[in-house]
Amino acid sequence: MGSAAAARVRASLGTMLAAEFSEVAPHGITDRRSGRKQVQRDPAVLPALAIYDPEVTLDLPAGQTAGTAMNALAHGVEAGYARDASPLVAPVALEAIHRIMRSLPACLSNGHDLEAREDLLTGAHLAGFSIANARMALHHGLCHVLGGRSGAAHGTLNAVLLPHVMRFNSAFLPSGISAEGVAALVATLPLPARLRDAGVPAGLLPVVASEAAASPTAGANPRPASEAEILDLLRAAW
Repeated sequence: MGSAAAARVRASLGTMLAAEFSEVAPHGITDRRSGRKQVQRDPAVLPALAIYDPEVTLDLPAGQTAGTAMNALAHGVEAGYARDASPLVAPVALEAIHRIMRSLPACLSNGHDLEAREDLLTGAHLAGFSIANARMALHHGLCHVLGGRSGAAHGTLNAVLLPHVMRFNSAFLPSGISAEGVAALVATLPLPARLRDAGVPAGLLPVVASEAAASPTAGANPRPASEAEILDLLRAAW
């Protein structure tokens, strides 16, 4: 990413997705040759300006709306229990979670609900700010390894895995947020419900568990996670 400074965009950047945050975060790379997603930070990749215009998301298909929103929700959840984060992060993350959970059903019910789309984008931005100022933990580590190894969509993996990781980290969840509440939301989404439905083969799970257990994100999880515990979690999600 060293050449990013030379290519930095000095113009406005409009997000076309429902709830991503890559436009305000200084990290992220996928190596398709090795099948690995890696988190590398470089502020030079940040644009000079990011514009969130809900009108450009009105015709976004329901599946992409749901997937990107679940990605944003996971950013808020993990920032909410991040270790060693600034005291400013948790309350912003909690606001992001509330906004995303209330606006996503409305967006899926009526994609042209401009108020709901704006609420979702606001929640996504707050979640992006939160995770950009905190450390990603086990959930993102699993999604990165699984996505790189299987090619499954990142948003789908977020939706499938988030309730399971939240149950694992239940003692550290922000007040008022529950794994069951998120699971109930996920059950309404137009996305695969299990890893097998997302095209992840069962034989890949031990490999993913091993790689995820060795990743820095697992080390940043508020609850220590062994390779065996991670494998059990993946099997429950499969």
